[in-house]
Amino acid sequence: MRFERKETNMSVTVKTFGHTADGRAVRQFIISAAEKRMVSLIELGGCIQGLWVADKGGNLRDVVLGYDTVAEYEENPTFFGAVLGRLISRMPDCTLHFEGRDYPLDHIDGMHMHGGVKGFSRVKWDGAVIDDNQVQFTYISPDGEEGYPGEVIAKVLYTLDEDGLTIDYDMTADRRTVINPSNHSYFNLNGHDSGNIRSHTLRCPVTGSFNQLTEERAPLFEGTDLNEERVLGDIFDLHAPSMEEMGGGIDHKFILSDLSARIKDAGTLYSPASGIEMRCLTTMPCIMIYTGNMIDNLRGKCGFHYQKQAGICFETMLFSSLHDLYGSVAIIEPGKHHRSRTQFLFSTR
Repeated sequence: MRFERKETNMSVTVKTFGHTADGRAVRQFIISAAEKRMVSLIELGGCIQGLWVADKGGNLRDVVLGYDTVAEYEENPTFFGAVLGRLISRMPDCTLHFEGRDYPLDHIDGMHMHGGVKGFSRVKWDGAVIDDNQVQFTYISPDGEEGYPGEVIAKVLYTLDEDGLTIDYDMTADRRTVINPSNHSYFNLNGHDSGNIRSHTLRCPVTGSFNQLTEERAPLFEGTDLNEERVLGDIFDLHAPSMEEMGGGIDHKFILSDLSARIKDAGTLYSPASGIEMRCLTTMPCIMIYTGNMIDNLRGKCGFHYQKQAGICFETMLFSSLHDLYGSVAIIEPGKHHRSRTQFLFSTR
């Protein structure tokens, strides 16, 4: 997939962010677009550690939740900013049932989620500057890691330009296996240290949702239509049963209206206070929306303590079922590539 260059006044700064518990250096890559936009990326988890965009007054705000230290990212219970994989899916039985075999998967407290105990999110990737607005992270996941079959070579390319941030995923495997990566950044368009996202509005072009655990198609959750712009606080206050069982907010996997592999609209987030609008575009057919319902007084960047619903995740993905329900599944063939793109585009209004 080609990327058309739109801006030339760019630079990448590389420095040491810290060291892992076993002494390995973790580098930080900061891509800057003059005084318009900036992103901080780290090798641990391939994480988006910070993302600064201009508000309606022209002031830069860091709009993603995160941490200041490597030690915090080694724990990272909420997956702030991390690459997720091999599978984003939640597997309550902690077993991959694949091609007539059962593969026991690593788990925490009886749940395999977002790729396992470490997955892609708590391992050190190798970062490289590709261009003055591009950084690529590479991780080789060995056969059997977290219980998954086959070796996977994972590459994630971050590109910053005048419109926003693009994430390109490129995965290969040495045998038939499963892959369904995503990113778990939490966005707060008032700034990561501004409180909750209740005043934000959300719109997503979706036709239905999946039950996260059974993978069965389900109707949109009660009392709302995400195809129309809605205030998040109003949605939370509906206290719909399907939201209450997910911590009192959105934690749902949605089917996009456009199931094609082309880049298309996946949702819009807007903050009236900052005037920042974020559009999510993707080549994937599904999106997981999570509103940080389980965040509870978690210490983050600059010593700020994040509370419930401090940010919202846009986790673009394939249908995670291994059954070809919609023609797009999480299986990769040896010698073939899983390639996908997600963009976060920013403007003001």
